[in-house]
Parts: sequence; structure tokens; C-alpha cells
Amino acid sequence: MSTQPVPPRQDSHLVDDIEKKDASSSNEKVGYIDTVNYSDDAEEELRLRQAEELEARLASGNADEKDYLVSDAHDVAIKVLSTRDDYELPVVTFRMLVLGLGFSAFGSVLAQMYYFKPQTLLVSQGFLLIMLYFVGKAWEKIIPSFGPFRFINPGPFNIKEHGAALIMAYTASSSATAIQVISVQDLYYNNKLNPGIAIFTLLASQLIGYAFAGLLQEALVYPSICFWPTVITPANMFQALHFDGGLSSKRTKIFWIVFAAVFCYEIIPQWIFPVLTGVSIFCLIDQSHDTMRNIFGGASNNEGMGLFAVCFDWNLITSACLYTPLWTQINENIGIGLTYILMCAVYYGDIWHGLRFPFMSQAIFDFDGNQYNQTAILTNNKFDPEKFAQVGPAYFSATNALYFIVANLAMGATLVHCLLFYSKELAPFFRALNPWNKTSTIVHDEHYTAMKRYDKIPRWWFLALLAAAYAMAQATDYTGHSNFEWWQLTVILIISMFFTMAYCTTSAILGFKEFSTQLDGFYSMIASYMVPGDPIANMYAALYGSQPTVQGIKLLGDLKLGQYLKIPPKVNFLVQVMGCVVGALLNYVMELSIVQNQRPALLTIAGTRLWSGQNAQSFNSNAIAWGALGREMFSPGKTYYMVPIALAIGACMPVIQYALHRRWPKNVILQNLNTGLIMQYSCYLSVGVNTQVNTSMVLGIVSQWWIRTRYARAFTKYNYIVAGALDGGVQVISFILNLAIFGAAGKAVPFPDWWGNDLKYSADRCKAPPS
Repeated sequence: MSTQPVPPRQDSHLVDDIEKKDASSSNEKVGYIDTVNYSDDAEEELRLRQAEELEARLASGNADEKDYLVSDAHDVAIKVLSTRDDYELPVVTFRMLVLGLGFSAFGSVLAQMYYFKPQTLLVSQGFLLIMLYFVGKAWEKIIPSFGPFRFINPGPFNIKEHGAALIMAYTASSSATAIQVISVQDLYYNNKLNPGIAIFTLLASQLIGYAFAGLLQEALVYPSICFWPTVITPANMFQALHFDGGLSSKRTKIFWIVFAAVFCYEIIPQWIFPVLTGVSIFCLIDQSHDTMRNIFGGASNNEGMGLFAVCFDWNLITSACLYTPLWTQINENIGIGLTYILMCAVYYGDIWHGLRFPFMSQAIFDFDGNQYNQTAILTNNKFDPEKFAQVGPAYFSATNALYFIVANLAMGATLVHCLLFYSKELAPFFRALNPWNKTSTIVHDEHYTAMKRYDKIPRWWFLALLAAAYAMAQATDYTGHSNFEWWQLTVILIISMFFTMAYCTTSAILGFKEFSTQLDGFYSMIASYMVPGDPIANMYAALYGSQPTVQGIKLLGDLKLGQYLKIPPKVNFLVQVMGCVVGALLNYVMELSIVQNQRPALLTIAGTRLWSGQNAQSFNSNAIAWGALGREMFSPGKTYYMVPIALAIGACMPVIQYALHRRWPKNVILQNLNTGLIMQYSCYLSVGVNTQVNTSMVLGIVSQWWIRTRYARAFTKYNYIVAGALDGGVQVISFILNLAIFGAAGKAVPFPDWWGNDLKYSADRCKAPPS
């Protein structure tokens, strides 16, 4: 935190007036958007001065205990993070561009390589942040900075260079959804897209999301009520590394100590002693019964719900429990409590013939419990009713069907909840949709006030970007033989725009992170009615429906990070677009090379120890299941007819709560209950590793309630920096282990078999799940 002296407080009469206004109405709280009150810039500057004074008191230790207490989003924004802006710091430097482009290339190539690997590895933001810091500081120390070298090394590696390089690299460091569509068409449908069409498909699908994000920035980036909990930890890490004076700062020392400790410790649960990933007393006693595994196991993929299990692996726990707001975690925990009940009910109650199929599985089965032969129902890559009559109907596992239902309940509830409860915050978004709107928006946020010296990104930039991306999408759909017509794409994008608004709002205020599989399933279901029996068109619907939301959340978070770090908005726009373009190009180049050279391995079910087409196979299977079988499974009278109906039921849930909230507006539960979040987590344990859930729930309550309220000073100073150190250390050692030990870049090196690593059982010594 900055310890620079702050001018003494002035204009005390203005302070009194502001405090009176703040007390008069909860809707006029600092951090909200307004278009009527507080129009005087002097008042906003005064608020910024007050925040700077508070920051100096907190940093020096001279503040009262109540000053340290973090009660809401605005407190997080001004007490945990600094409003400091070193205006003279260079941002667009040769060093920033080289590091940003270099790590963009590294991240995008790595992400695409691991899409086709048996061991999938994601490039994390924390990993890139730490690596950029090491390389940037080395550049600063090693390369001369005098004379002509000044252009190459402009001096100390500063926070704005670091932040801009990270935003560029992180934007590029993923395998775009469009790559799945391109690779699946090449591998399974003999439709190798023209390079130009493929690249423009990649750019169109991602830039549409960026355009949506740009239209939402006034509502979801500027005000401090939209504080983006997932961004607080990296922003705090940036400020600790660059503002705290190196190792002389206590916070920085704590960061590196925790980072080093977890770096060394994580070798034990991840490689040497896997039982620590999920200690289950019940599984330690009994390794022979399916029921015991289904309920109490969960350390292996698709094993069980992990009830009462304790996890000691931070790679699974993650720091989300330390920075996600308390009420968000309470809503999630209510949903997880329902999960235990609902999953047991649908499976052991034999709903949808659940006992015929595995307890947890994402595959499709025939009535006898065998995996469904999806290709046997296709002719010329389209659904054939006569073949389907011979093969018979398809079924999901009961818990997977439950997941589809609660996912649609959550989508309907999330959209309506945002419209009812956050209409004030979303008003600028709806105004942004009107190109002739002249209404100016006043924002009460100290970070935003500090950014006023920089030019904003004009709204027409994003509207122009949306128009260009839309035109590219329409052109590539037809030239790429997607069978996805112009009106179908338009409808999907309109639906996507509103769900992007809803999910981005929830992420900005509550820290919720959407699940792309949920979105893929929803848009695939919609497409099964729009383009029945066509798997390829179904893939494009999933692409243009879910990718803008996924991209929008990521890009809005980066815009907020830029506001916290005081990166000029136009520079932020530049590095995000550069990252998007570089990532798309290198994604495609790597996909082309791998598919061409490893085609036989990618087409086999098992693959090889170095290459696997499992992700492409799964995406193709989903397209066939939803595209070909959608009407046969979800239409009225069919087995899973409740899945589409759940969307309408979910939309009604917040209406009841909102009516009660209007009747009792001060009721804390009615204010903070979120039916969308609860439903989202009501089948959360139907896939993946689940032993970390109970540990995360306990740590979340300890951090966000007990420490925050009882030890406010320690929480404000150290909670988020410790969270960043834990995740940073884990992500760096996990990257090394995946490369050197787990076979991501070559031959795997398993740890010798012993009691804590018994390969006959799951990692928690439960009975192994069916393969």
C-alpha cells in the first residue's frame, strides 16, 4: 500500500453534506451509479482525497480498528486496494510489448498443445503474473538503461507495464471454443476449413464477447459496487510487489514466505501422498461398497460427492474461499447442501432409471446401461429416424440429467434476479444499446475518479467492433458450411447478449464464475429445435452462444483490473485486442500442425501417452447428443421433458423473493438470497473431484466472517495477499509437476506404490469408480 503523504482534509462542510446524503438513502451509497445526485466533480475529488487519507492511516498503522473493518464492496475497493496513480509511469513501452506478446505466444501455444494432451493443463493468471514479474525484474537489472538502451530498458519494471503485459498475455492464454469446432469438423466430418475462414471464425466468436463487455463497462466496471471479487487478489498482488518497497515490506515478506512454503508442500499431496487430496474416514474403513464411495468418496474424477471428506491439497481448494464474498458463499453452500439430498434422491429413487447407469457420468447410455452408439443414428452426419428406431432411445445418468435441470433453473433465475435486483446498476447498459442516448452517467467510485484524467474508450468503438464481428460471423458461417443460417445466429446472439449481461453482473457483484458446460448445453438445446438433427450447426450454436459470455466475463474482469492499476483505458483496449488476435492466430497454427501430424492418435479412443483427442471427442459427442437426439430426449412426453421447462420455472423463483423483499426491504436474508446461485450449486457435485468442498466451505466462513469481523486489521492487510501467494505457489509448482512428472510433455513418472498412493483404489482409498 502507498505511504505517500496525503494533503490534509479540506472543505469540511462538503464532508458533512456528503455524510448526510449518504445516511439519507441506502440507494445513494458510495460505489453506486447515479444520474442525478453528486454531480459536482469537487465532491468526487473530495471523496478521493478522503480515501487517500484513509489509505495512509491504514498503511502507517495509525487507523482505528473500525477503519480496518471491511463491510461491503466499497470497503474492499478503498481499504484493501490503493487508489494511488503514478501518472508519469510509462505504460506502452518496448519492454511491455515484448513481454506481453512473448507470454501471449507462450500461453496460447501451451493452451492449444494441452487441449490435445492426455493431461489437460490450463495457463493460470497467477502463474503468468509471477512469471512476468520475474522476467520483467530480470530485464530491468540485466539490460543497460543508459543512452540508446533507454528505449529497450526504460528503468524500473513498473506496475502499469506489468499489468498491461499480464492482461495481454492472459487474454491470449486459452484454447478458444472455436478451435473445438474447427478441429472436430476436420477430424470427424472431413470438412477442413479454409485458413481464412477458420481465423475469422476464431476472431468473430471472441470479439463479439469483447464488444458485449465494452457495452457493459459503464455498468459493471466503473462503480465500486461491481468490485469483481476474482480480481481483488491479483490487484493486491500487483500493488504489494510494486508499491510495498520490496522485501523490506512485511506484506511482501509474508507473500514470498507463503509462496515458497506452499510451493514445496504441494509436491506431497499432488505426487507423493495423494490421500491428502481427500481424507475420508468412511473410505479408510470400507473400500468395498459402491454406496460408501458414491456418498463419501470424491478424490478421483466422477467418484462421489465427498460428504464429510477433508482436503489438504490447495490445488483443489484454491483461494476462492478467501476472496469470494460471504453471502455468495452462503448461497453456494445452501446449493451444495441441496446437492447431497437431490443427487441421492434421483439415483437411489431410480428416477429416470438411474440405477441402471453409473452414479456419476457424462456419457450417454442405452437402456441396458451400455454406452450409446451415437454414430449409428447418423446418415451423412445428420439424424436418421429409421436408424434411431433400430438403435432405440438414449439416456443420461440420473445425476447428469439432474444437472441439466438445475442448470436451466439457474439460468432463468439468474437472468430475472439481475433484472429485478440490479436494475439500477444495469441502467447504463440499456442506455448503451441506444446509439442516440445522450444521458451522462455519474459514478461514485474513488478508483474511477482517479482514472478521469485518462480518455475513455468511446462507446462507438465497441459498437463498431460488434458490427464487424457480427459480419465476420455471418460470412464464415456460410462459407464454412456450418448449416447455421443468418437468423439462427442472430437469435442466438441476442439471447447470448442478455445472459452475458446477467452472468457478468453476478460475477461483478458476487464473484460468481459461470460454467461454460452449462451454457454449451443450454444453447445446444435451443439449437436442437432451431436446426434439428444437425450436429455441426449445433456446435456453432454452442460456440456463438457461450463464447461471448465466457469472453465477456474474462474481459470485463481485466477492464476492472486495469481500473485498479490505473492503466489508461485505451491502452487496456489495445492490449486486449492484441492478445485476442495473437491468441487466435497461434491457436489455429498449433491446431493445424497437431491435427495434421497426429491425426491417427487423435482419432483413437485411448490416444497415445503424448497425444489424445479426448476433448475433441467429447465436444463432438455432445454435438451429436444434443444436435441429433435433442428432440427425441427433451420434447414434451419424452424422458427429459423437464429440462427445457426448468428454464421457465427458474425465471419465476426470483419473482417470489423480490415480492417478499419489497414487503420487508430491510430483511437481510431477502436482500442477499440469490436463487440463481443456489440452483447453480444444487447439482454442483455431479462431476469432477469433490473432496475440497467441505474444507472450502469452512475456510470461507473463517476468512470472510470470523477473521473479517474479529480481526479486521489482519484481514485488510493480509487476507488477499496470502490468497494470492497460496494460488501463485500452487500454480507454479503444478505447472512444473505437469511438465516433469505427470506426463504432459513426455513420459509420466508415477510415485512408487505405497499405502498413501495405492493404485487399486481412488486417491482417497475409496472403491475405484467404474471406468
